[in-house]
Amino acid sequence: MKKFLFIASMMSVVCFSAMAQIPAVPGVTGNAENLARETSDPTQEFFARVSPDGKYLLYNALETKYSIDLTNGALAVKTNKNYRIVKKEIGKPITNPLVNNAAYPTWMPDNSGIIFSYIQPERPVIVRSSINGIGLNYVSPGAMGEDDAEPIVMRDNKILFTTLMTKKRMICSMDVKGGNYSVIGEGSHLSLSNADPNKIIFNMKTGNFIQVFTMDLKTGERTQLTTGDYNNRDGAFSRDGKYIAFASNRENPKKPNKHIYVMKADGTDLVQITQGETDESDPTWGIGNQLFFSSNAEKNYNIWRTNVKLK
Repeated sequence: MKKFLFIASMMSVVCFSAMAQIPAVPGVTGNAENLARETSDPTQEFFARVSPDGKYLLYNALETKYSIDLTNGALAVKTNKNYRIVKKEIGKPITNPLVNNAAYPTWMPDNSGIIFSYIQPERPVIVRSSINGIGLNYVSPGAMGEDDAEPIVMRDNKILFTTLMTKKRMICSMDVKGGNYSVIGEGSHLSLSNADPNKIIFNMKTGNFIQVFTMDLKTGERTQLTTGDYNNRDGAFSRDGKYIAFASNRENPKKPNKHIYVMKADGTDLVQITQGETDESDPTWGIGNQLFFSSNAEKNYNIWRTNVKLK
């Protein structure tokens, strides 16, 4: 039996066997409006990140030939060398490839450059470049673990990232020069709260399922926001810190495909945004109630956007 296997946000592995016809457009609920397709390239596109001014996107583009390590319930997937980072103006068709063999880009808070995982070395490392991907400035002289990825930059310029250690994804920190390195704890797919610079959101497997957690970096306190016998993952704070978007297969736990949900930052007032036979992942917020995500509508993962009706 033929199987189709794609990677979403490095940590999200979706297997479809004898896949049903995939709709050309993601299904949305009454909690979303103004759905639009943002990218349409033949590559698989994930992990969109909106610039501080809300005008541009960075995202991963993945060629379809790759290998995957399914160790530890898909949480230990290694960054693939077929990734490249692409930049585009939101709402415009032209795309601008920036860096090959690179993934998981994020913007510097002052919009002065980008930071990402550079996969060309034997072990991926965290690197900084200009806003147009020119120049590679190694944040650290070598990999801190087996696969440094998913960096985010704090207001004090401390860098958080994840890396593989003994086949587990671990959250780590360092300064902008690669010094003062420390291991914080297990987790993946990091997102920062703009409203509270000491709070992050991340994925962590608990029991048989992946759940969404937040952490106070000052106290180390972790709070589990999602529960249930299904996978909840890829949490992202809205810019005002009041809402969290995430992906979940709770609509039908017997199927692997996920949909996008939004809840308040304390985990209450959950609403569903996408639905149906497509698979969605990697939500990220733009300005106001604008939400971007990856979807396999029309059998190819591209970036889509919609406006969420917030309560």
